[in-house]
Amino acid sequence: MRDIPELLREVPLFSGLSSEDLEALAAIVARKTHGKGETLFHQGDPGEEFLILTEGSVKIELMNLDGKELTLTILTPYQFLGELALLDDVPRSATVVAMEKSEFLAINKRDFARVMERYPRMGIPMLRQLTKRVRVLTDDIASMAFMDSYSRVTRKILALGEEMGDEQEDGSVFIDQSLTHQQLANLVGTTRETVTKILNEMKDNNLISIRRHRITIHDREELKSRANLSGFI
Repeated sequence: MRDIPELLREVPLFSGLSSEDLEALAAIVARKTHGKGETLFHQGDPGEEFLILTEGSVKIELMNLDGKELTLTILTPYQFLGELALLDDVPRSATVVAMEKSEFLAINKRDFARVMERYPRMGIPMLRQLTKRVRVLTDDIASMAFMDSYSRVTRKILALGEEMGDEQEDGSVFIDQSLTHQQLANLVGTTRETVTKILNEMKDNNLISIRRHRITIHDREELKSRANLSGFI
């Protein structure tokens, strides 16, 4: 098992800290593990800790009164979460669920405030990451408001390829993230049946392939050209 200072070195948020700073930070960090499907915290819960994902993946989601889910984003290793409730001292704004067995480094609320005061250099990379998330959410909102389901699914697959894809020797892009049709539907605000229909059409045209819920993109350029086309509701 890798030691905590070594893990902290992988986190972009701490890129400006010295080895001595990381050693000091490691002293107040705790390891946590959550199993697949386990909820880390719910929307409305008080904010008690700041988390850094070191292994696995989590989804950040909202749920309406009818129980319908909307997934805002998926986080992968060395991204952070839980900071908003600590920065503005209001309840959690969303629910976070582990999509697979996931490991975290946790800093409690009191220590988080001290860390931010002691290492103000963390503020810039944190602000950059938060800004990036706002841009992605703004783009997603625009997509849901103005684009049909086919375009939204296509754009999301392309975005996942950019964020977590691994380019293969043949030029294809393997997205190493397990996603069911329902999970993809929750990401783009449509139904599972619609996603299934769209994915089948893409597979039939050799644009993508799917194995064990993992998508491989075979023709990025064609997907890009289709991203703004209509045809599915």
